[in-house]
Amino acid sequence: MVISFFIFLSAAFPLTEPEVSDHCVYLQTGDTLYASAAAGRIVDWFIALPVKAEYGNIIPGGEPRGLGVDTLDYRVFLLAGGESEVRLVPEDELLLPSPGVFYLLADPPLELRADTVSAVEPLHYRYPDHVIQVISRPSDDYIGYLLEVINTPFLMAPRFTPEGHQQADSRLGCDCAGLAVYGRRRMGFDIPYAGPLRILPYLIPVLPDIFAADSSSLPVVYRSETGETVPVGEGGLERGDLVHFGVQVSIFLEDRGVIGMLDPEDMLIQSWFDGPHVCIIRESGFYDLPVRLYKWAGTE
Repeated sequence: MVISFFIFLSAAFPLTEPEVSDHCVYLQTGDTLYASAAAGRIVDWFIALPVKAEYGNIIPGGEPRGLGVDTLDYRVFLLAGGESEVRLVPEDELLLPSPGVFYLLADPPLELRADTVSAVEPLHYRYPDHVIQVISRPSDDYIGYLLEVINTPFLMAPRFTPEGHQQADSRLGCDCAGLAVYGRRRMGFDIPYAGPLRILPYLIPVLPDIFAADSSSLPVVYRSETGETVPVGEGGLERGDLVHFGVQVSIFLEDRGVIGMLDPEDMLIQSWFDGPHVCIIRESGFYDLPVRLYKWAGTE
């Protein structure tokens, strides 16, 4: 599929192409994006990418309820100078994430032409006449939507920017539970952003027990206190289920290592350290913690 839209450079001409929603354009793997300046104007085109890092919103005594607002950093690259239009296929461009989020800038103001820029508000809302957010995903399912934010930073605690933009919905970044909730919201479910414990009412257990990595014998697998293992596959833990470490929520991605049982070599998607990423359980940072396993209510 080929996707086209215009970036209009005057406030009198908002973004109106049908493929664009609220200064965002959504792509799938293999899509081609054409961007044209209004009236065939010759402009400079730039790409901005979020700087992956660990940001924190919690400021003791701050308002509201102890939450502050981080200033996020973006790296800016010249894409093409003096062109009326550009053509992009994200997976063919080494610079661009696919899947993930990037920003396309047309004739940006001077402050957006630096190598690195900082902003509290989402760039496409702060500069709507010059910036559009481009989001690519591999598929229209829960995992596909999670991968839309794979290259964004870690933002501890759900929060709104001063202009009222929710950080995960705006794809600025997210914390662990925010990542899990984002995918469901993208699927149309009305689930509020909350921490690991406050999302529990929206989940149902895959299995009733608590499990931990049992290193008393090889290969290492997860077992309950009574010795029960975790089956992976139909009737057990499945792709898209939540691996809940108590302080951390991760999403099960792929069965690796001991096929058919949950083990430390299985793959997760999680937001921690410098942002959403794919890793094996052993390298997740939570390998030593016991886990509970959940599905989203309505997926059983």
